[in-house]
Amino acid sequence: MECYKDFYIHNFKLRNCNNFDETIFFKGASIYEVIRIKKGVALFLEDHLNRLFHSADLLSYSINESYCDIEILINELIRKNDTKEGKIKLVIRFDKENGNSEKDFILYFTPHYFPSIKEYQEGIKVGICHITRINPNAKLLNSEARKRANNRIVEEKLFEVLLLNEKGNITEGSRSNIFFIKGNVIITPPEKDVLNGITRKTVIQICRDNAIEIVEEDVLFYDLEKMDAVFLTGTSIKALPVSKIENINYSTNHPVLNQVKDLYNVTINDYIDSKTTPAN
Repeated sequence: MECYKDFYIHNFKLRNCNNFDETIFFKGASIYEVIRIKKGVALFLEDHLNRLFHSADLLSYSINESYCDIEILINELIRKNDTKEGKIKLVIRFDKENGNSEKDFILYFTPHYFPSIKEYQEGIKVGICHITRINPNAKLLNSEARKRANNRIVEEKLFEVLLLNEKGNITEGSRSNIFFIKGNVIITPPEKDVLNGITRKTVIQICRDNAIEIVEEDVLFYDLEKMDAVFLTGTSIKALPVSKIENINYSTNHPVLNQVKDLYNVTINDYIDSKTTPAN
């Protein structure tokens, strides 16, 4: 079931999850964000809301709620469900036939999977899928690219698939961003070609703050064999090592990769502290 826990919020009203109607997302068009909740804190909420409003701007949609409204509603949902760990999904559905106006604002806990310690140590396997997102910078619900990728993941029992565009470039994962390590340099595809994930943005800033060399450039399919290590980033997975892409193996114990993983965890803890420590 898409709606997890006891309560969800629909257009400012608290409702029972037993009455949740998933078919609502099949009507019109929707943008969304998935926000990780840790120790009762919505991680990097400001960045998520910035991206949400940016997605709306790209598609000429208008969001009725303010940043403050949304933060209050998220905190209310956390409190009502008495849940301090998990993921909240924020979906805004628009009516294309009525001037792209907002029709539904829906906020709910969604089922989640956080990688195991073993997966962080040994890495995960991913495949390749020939897909080009039409508007990669906007986070749209139920996109055709996501459906095709999900089918491949299920059929081949993969953790994730990487998208290969018409130019032969690896752009991103179907629900994650991708980073490659060659020597001591981290390489990630250009922002213009991907959904700029919140974890991706944070990792790039971590690298710049800690003198870890990172570049944004195209990565061709044929470049995969030249890479020493690979990792994915995302709300649920943080920085997750990749052990294999198709039949190519990678190190999951690379020193630069380990440094990024550790620094990202520190960043999460610092963010939580900043939200829970009373001001003097």
